[in-house]
Amino acid sequence: MTDQGYVCSSCGKTHAGLPTDWGFKLPDEVFDLSYLDKYRRSRSNTDLCTLDAQRFFFRGVLMIPFTYQEGAFGWGVWAEVSKSVHDFYLDNYNNELAQGTRVQGALANTIPGFPELVGSALDIELQSAKDRPLFTFPPVADHELAADQRDGISHARHHQFLELCGHFDEADD
Repeated sequence: MTDQGYVCSSCGKTHAGLPTDWGFKLPDEVFDLSYLDKYRRSRSNTDLCTLDAQRFFFRGVLMIPFTYQEGAFGWGVWAEVSKSVHDFYLDNYNNELAQGTRVQGALANTIPGFPELVGSALDIELQSAKDRPLFTFPPVADHELAADQRDGISHARHHQFLELCGHFDEADD
């Protein structure tokens, strides 16, 4: 596949260029449960998830800026947070005054090519109800994806992210 376009899995339309995001529907531990265990042990929607009524997650975006064009690549991932952070987010979901609040969490998805990062610390900035929270790695993080987030990525690195996700596999069949 070339960079000419892709068919969006959400809307079904063809868009120009390479996809600029990749998302996960659930935290890994919940996604990996059997159908019945998901029903028994978890509650989730597109923004929030609980597991065993003791573990709490919310979905956000880990933005990786481009160096070759405007914008960023967004990893739509989940963060595990404390009950107090989860409850604050839930209670203030529609409260514009909570926008900009900073909290802490831990990465709850295996990003393709970066399996060692599950559980890594994340700084989280809450956004308006229309936008998911922004996730960033702390400044002291010294792994490759943290460097990508700080320094930006080239066209080749963007392409590599999509290769790791299997984006081109389906198109090549």
